[in-house]
Amino acid sequence: MAKFMFLLLMLGTFSLMFFQVQATVCMVCKSFKRGHCLMGKSNCTTQYSPGCRTRNFFIFSQTDGWVHNHTELDCSEGCYAENMYFGNLKTSTFCCKGEDFCNRYHGQIVKKDIF
Repeated sequence: MAKFMFLLLMLGTFSLMFFQVQATVCMVCKSFKRGHCLMGKSNCTTQYSPGCRTRNFFIFSQTDGWVHNHTELDCSEGCYAENMYFGNLKTSTFCCKGEDFCNRYHGQIVKKDIF
């Protein structure tokens, strides 16, 4: 009986190790601009799909079209890759999971020509 109980205990431990859900660590930033976090830098951990979220915010300009304003990085339980429009504001969302900090470099980096 003791061997049977030990076998059940080992099978339970093995199944927990084998089927354990991997958590994903995401970068959090309230205002990400030009490759740097300007406000609210931290990390979050999620075990839900899809995990890390990147939202780029654009403002429409009559002269330049859609101009990047800022990016927000965070964790999300319900993230959908999409573009949403609210008048002169456009939000572009990217989702990722399975690799820690997978949203780190997806913020919009604005390149300026210097003359």
